[in-house]
Amino acid sequence: MERFSLLHRASNRGIIPLFLLFILIPQVAGIGVGASPDKIEFGEVGPKEGAMRELYVVNTDDESERVLLTVEGVDLIIDPQEFDLSAKESRVVNISIDQKNAGEYNGSILIMTRPSGDNPGGLGLGAGVRVPVSFVVKDEIFIKTLRVVGGLLIAIAFVVLMWMRRSKV
Repeated sequence: MERFSLLHRASNRGIIPLFLLFILIPQVAGIGVGASPDKIEFGEVGPKEGAMRELYVVNTDDESERVLLTVEGVDLIIDPQEFDLSAKESRVVNISIDQKNAGEYNGSILIMTRPSGDNPGGLGLGAGVRVPVSFVVKDEIFIKTLRVVGGLLIAIAFVVLMWMRRSKV
């Protein structure tokens, strides 16, 4: 009778559901994904410039996986966004900036996997990795202003230099 009482108290406290969760975890623990680099920094780019980086996605599992990449917080173009990856295989994914407004941007790429195939069976759970992304889109008006001011300074320096040469003669 005392054993029943202990089991009943354990189930009221949520220990049995927790125990069941630990039984299910080994089915998911074998699923794995890795990425390189672990952080993507584009630096400064102009609004009309094209900037692209490569991201290597690796299936660290012993079975084939379906990989899905999603972007959070920034506008990026990912090619390809979804693909199958065999065991211990890697694939290059191209990441390009799709942001036209000036400013500083920080976000991430979430790489998720699930068992490959039409009917994955089981829980259909997978693993995930988050890769931080950052870049700065330069203000085009500021750049044009710098070019104009720089050109004017060069022109003024040229005129002063020519005037000094004529005064010596």
